[in-house]
Amino acid sequence: MRLSTLRTLLLTTAATTLSQARITGISAPATLAPNETFTLTLISTSYIQSVADVAVAWGFDVAPGYPGILGSFTDSAYLGPCLSNQAENISISATVPAGLSTEFYRGKDLLLNAGVYSLYGASGEPVTSGFNVTVRIANETSCEDAASSQRAWVQNSECV
Repeated sequence: MRLSTLRTLLLTTAATTLSQARITGISAPATLAPNETFTLTLISTSYIQSVADVAVAWGFDVAPGYPGILGSFTDSAYLGPCLSNQAENISISATVPAGLSTEFYRGKDLLLNAGVYSLYGASGEPVTSGFNVTVRIANETSCEDAASSQRAWVQNSECV
């Protein structure tokens, strides 16, 4: 009986440990149309400790961009406890800025940059992680997604 109880406790602890997660990337439609709504997806992956995601901010910039910079036409969304530390991806409703409808941007590839502000672990270490993905500005938003493959930059921490 004791062995069975110990086994159940270990399995429960292991399952709880695996439920910790952090944001490791973004995805968005590969082609975006000005004034249209699109889904900005925050890609989540299991992690070894809890991560309280506070907010995400995003913007558009011409390549090559600069580390730690979101660019122009910024917007943001609160994440908080309901959307944080989940093993599932997080969908954010975003709108392509009307300012991207000019001839300067139409038909061009831009960086969609996102910065996620999070508090790591029991000590609540503040970390801002940046991600980017290349999108094209056109007349219609595509169904095909483009995703970041890794973090573009990290600020406020040296141990992540």
